[in-house]
Amino acid sequence: MHTAGTPITGYLLALAPALLLLVGLLPSRLANRSPRVMGWLVQAAAVTGLLGALGAIASFAAGDRAAVRFAAVDLPAGIGQLALAVQVDRVTLAVLTLVTLLVSLVARFSVNYLDGDRDQGRFFRLLALTAGLFTSVVVAGNLLMFALAITLTGLALNQLLTFYPGRPKAVMAAHKKMLMTRLADVSMLAAVVCVGSALGTLSFDGIATGVAELDGELPWTLHLAAWLVVAATIFKSAQFPFHGWLLQVMEAPTQVSALLHAGIVYSGALLVLRTPELLLADGVALVALALFGLTTAVLGSLAMLTQTAIKSSLAWSTAAQLGFMLLELGLGLFTLALLHLMAHSLYKAHAFLASGSIVDVLRSPGVPVQRRLAARHWLLVVVAGGVASFGIGALLGITVAHEPALIALGTIVAVAIAQPVLQGLALQGSGAILARVVPISALVATVYFGFHHLFTLVFAADLGGIPAQASVAEYLFLALVALVFVGLSFVQAVVIPGGSSPRVRRLFVHLYNGLYVDHWMERLVYHLWPHRVGPRSGRSRGPMSRGA
Repeated sequence: MHTAGTPITGYLLALAPALLLLVGLLPSRLANRSPRVMGWLVQAAAVTGLLGALGAIASFAAGDRAAVRFAAVDLPAGIGQLALAVQVDRVTLAVLTLVTLLVSLVARFSVNYLDGDRDQGRFFRLLALTAGLFTSVVVAGNLLMFALAITLTGLALNQLLTFYPGRPKAVMAAHKKMLMTRLADVSMLAAVVCVGSALGTLSFDGIATGVAELDGELPWTLHLAAWLVVAATIFKSAQFPFHGWLLQVMEAPTQVSALLHAGIVYSGALLVLRTPELLLADGVALVALALFGLTTAVLGSLAMLTQTAIKSSLAWSTAAQLGFMLLELGLGLFTLALLHLMAHSLYKAHAFLASGSIVDVLRSPGVPVQRRLAARHWLLVVVAGGVASFGIGALLGITVAHEPALIALGTIVAVAIAQPVLQGLALQGSGAILARVVPISALVATVYFGFHHLFTLVFAADLGGIPAQASVAEYLFLALVALVFVGLSFVQAVVIPGGSSPRVRRLFVHLYNGLYVDHWMERLVYHLWPHRVGPRSGRSRGPMSRGA
């Protein structure tokens, strides 16, 4: 083992994956004999890991920032090492704290949710194994370790997604996911070879230093590596047109959906956050990432409005938010993408774990009748939202002169805070509703820009600050993003709610079906695995309500 300085922070960060993997490697037969004990062990491991992450934050703040490498193996052709290493930086501290908190909540939720299931102990074992592997991804300080841990996480997650293997839809969705994630894994491993051959190192710190020290144009191997990283991110993040599997992994228990949508699905974004120097040096690959993200955000936002099932709507919402996150990454707004990741993860975990209670909400009386909004009302509200958004940003020192990306971000925030106001206007008795909604919308904008400033201060040392300059092409792209989101707001607020014309009804149906793109992927999966996903694949091992 090699350490630099006193490695207390690194050891504390390694605590979560070590304990969760220890529980996850117990035999399923033993786990099923004592499911309550297994539940307690998973909770104890997750909570201990969470306490370790909080302790690591305190240790890091006290100045203990030494890197830790437990073991390393030299790779052939001088491409670097496979190192069992912990990345000690602010990103690791933030994301590990988030993930261990999420796993703690999911484990606690599973104690009662699966009570009486004959495989409850096995479920806890798979939960611990998947969480242990994913926390290994979070703390990995080596690109190859990162890639291998993501691959193993996907294999373990597939066991959770097919926890009831007699459900054809669950098997189909797992096969789709397997196909996409294997493409991502191959892309990552190819990127490992390209980076190692060009720089002779695979540590994230070494990659950042090596790229910074290069004189002139990047070698073609690093350009290829940047594109491979972007390809892996697109596949892992379920971006259009490879998004279908994310919408259909609903036959698994609800807490698996929460773990996936609030945690593991962000592994692609985390890969970009680990290699920002490489992607910035290439430049063009980030534009492709932004275009994929923008397309997925628009489609996901529109399709979400047409869904009739709660969890399907949440799944489309995840796809849209992932697209928005990759758009932020493609614009070089790495610190804001991290803010988005953490905020959306907490929201999505709560949304899935509380999805069953939505039925009770919908049964409650007193929902006002909606009315159609005129285009002029929409325009006035969005313009007012723009004035509030850019005005609040300026009060906090965030202006277009210092952050050109505010052209897009300010418009998106304006659209976001206008949305609840527009919904209030569409309800009868809107005066009393608006009296509450308008101040809340202004508060939301203030909180966002406050966190915007805070995350830039805290994480700029690891991820870089917000770009202060932009080329003409970049200004045009930012204007395009702003225009797209304004148009999206118009469709959501005016076109779809007033959808009585045949054209709008047809659009509604097309969006409900995701523009039919996923049907081609489904045919391919049926062709590859016809014997396991047919209607006679067997009966469910648990009641259908388990995956509801």
